[in-house]
Amino acid sequence: MKNFLYDISPPTYSLSAIAIGFILSNDLNPSEQNTVGNWFMLVGQVLCTNAAQQQIINQNNNNSNNSNEHIVNDSMDTIKRSINKINNEIKQF
Repeated sequence: MKNFLYDISPPTYSLSAIAIGFILSNDLNPSEQNTVGNWFMLVGQVLCTNAAQQQIINQNNNNSNNSNEHIVNDSMDTIKRSINKINNEIKQF
């Protein structure tokens, strides 16, 4: 599948998404279009989230040869900082 993706030019790749969107919209009512569109967006978000996390893991592995414990601790620190930021935002309301 990777070879297939490398062979498609960016404009053609975008055009294929536009074509599929218009083809699907002709056969679906607005409610069906909404649910199918949301499903596609969810698939896209899952792919983006997985790719971003894999990039972080790869970057961390390339930057250091520390043990997995260090990676877990860094991840936990990041999560704790995020939770603190969210709590601070909530307290402002």
